[in-house]
Amino acid sequence: MAEKLLFLTGKFAEPSLRQVLKQMGEVDFEYRIHQLGVSVAALMTDKMIARRLKPETIGDSERIIVPGRCRGDMDALSQQLGVPVVRGPEEVKDLPLFFG
Repeated sequence: MAEKLLFLTGKFAEPSLRQVLKQMGEVDFEYRIHQLGVSVAALMTDKMIARRLKPETIGDSERIIVPGRCRGDMDALSQQLGVPVVRGPEEVKDLPLFFG
């Protein structure tokens, strides 16, 4: 069964994220993208994510991927949200390398 991922992003990066994931073709995970309401994804912090991310948005996600430049304690955020939160690559174009 494919892992269910939730990608968090900002307004400016959302189109690029969608394009890169689409270009990756068939992947061994299912995904959803959630734009967190911030213009620049790199400005997200763990506290901002905790405030803005609703349980219904997380849904059945098994892992949350945040931009690589996102600041804060991802381990504490993981505990607070009840879902592992990991930093992705610093550049969205590097997602294929991130997933091997």
